[in-house]
Amino acid sequence: MGRFLLYVCIIVLVAYALPGKATVSESRRHLSATETDLQRPRLVSDEDVTVSSLSRNRYAEVSSEKAVVDGALLLDSKDHLERLASSPLEIFDMWMKAFGKEYEKEDEKAKRYKIFMENAEMVKSNNQDPSSTFVMALNQFADMTLEEFRSFSLGLNYPNDKKLKSNGASPFRYANAHAPASMDWRKEGAVTEVKNQGMCGSCWAFSTTGAIEGINKIKTGKLVSLSEQQLVSCDTEQDMGCNGGLMDFAFDYVVQNGGIDTEKDYGYWAWGLPCQSRREHDRPAVRIDGHEDVPVNDKDALRKAVANQPVSVGICASSALQFYHSGILTDKSCCQDLNHGVLVVGYDDTDSNGAHWIVKNSWGEQWGESGYFKLSQESSKPAGACGIYQAASYPVKDDTSNPEVPEICGLFGFTECPLHQSCVCNFDVFGLFCLFWGCE
Repeated sequence: MGRFLLYVCIIVLVAYALPGKATVSESRRHLSATETDLQRPRLVSDEDVTVSSLSRNRYAEVSSEKAVVDGALLLDSKDHLERLASSPLEIFDMWMKAFGKEYEKEDEKAKRYKIFMENAEMVKSNNQDPSSTFVMALNQFADMTLEEFRSFSLGLNYPNDKKLKSNGASPFRYANAHAPASMDWRKEGAVTEVKNQGMCGSCWAFSTTGAIEGINKIKTGKLVSLSEQQLVSCDTEQDMGCNGGLMDFAFDYVVQNGGIDTEKDYGYWAWGLPCQSRREHDRPAVRIDGHEDVPVNDKDALRKAVANQPVSVGICASSALQFYHSGILTDKSCCQDLNHGVLVVGYDDTDSNGAHWIVKNSWGEQWGESGYFKLSQESSKPAGACGIYQAASYPVKDDTSNPEVPEICGLFGFTECPLHQSCVCNFDVFGLFCLFWGCE
């Protein structure tokens, strides 16, 4: 009896220490409170934010008493520029407060302040340039160097031999498809909420799930948010979890595994945790039949593909993307060596500011245009702006069905119910934690 009570106490303590099944949304809330350096920004309150309407090259005036706009410091008003010059620490403290930043040691704060000021100078220079087509802001990454940013917030591992692939080397089912003047899969309900990869080089996993979520919605009519954590933890034969991966390899894994679990069931933690084999093998909620690559260096081919489904792409993320706030990124602000996986969810050829791609990122909703950015379709380089035409691919789903998934019970998933039965708690501790599960 004593040993039994000891076990009960241990389980209860663990239950209090660990949250339950964490979705990406819940993980973002948890991570932002504990690992604020790279997570979704937490604004002090709605009253601290002044929302401005931003055009392509001109920036709306911000209240002289407010420097935080849409969750970022724009440094576009005369008053804010003067305050940056006369009271830079005040601006830094304002930014720290807006994003919940704290530094344990003074020398670390001094280091981050120096980096912040260097980044502020770059943001100011871009936003004062009348030829700039986009706005930069001091967002949640403002105390990081470009090298630090690339180490923690990207994660595309693009092998050199992939570049040897020639146009038409793999099947391309949309070669003869019609592409309208504009397309936005968000309006079709085929795009889940913007997620946050956190301090983990797992962009490739988010690009992969986004593409599968899209084609699954198109084929079945159901939008289901899928598990990035399963890819990070279990897809380890060719991908490397938080140390990077490639969408093509992840599509292959999903096919070989017989599908992928949902985000709700296998939540995201932004860590390379051990694979939960039961959830990996027993709970593939959405399956695909393969994937195809878009012909490289072919803008029209990418347009045709995106006209039919959201498409995973690799791009080169530079400091311009690190501090992007709104507008259209072009060749001038891009690099070409692929290091980041994202999802193209649409395009617009009719925008008076220029034809562009609509791209979903994985750095939270407070970054960029509510988590999205626009990338120009026009480029002097064969690979396109930011190299977007080098590594585009999409999953293939031939039917409208998915596997039936049994319900799994409790935090640890020790009990799994047969199909068409649900979990029932047979014994709990004060209604807070279930010790013994059953099915009915």
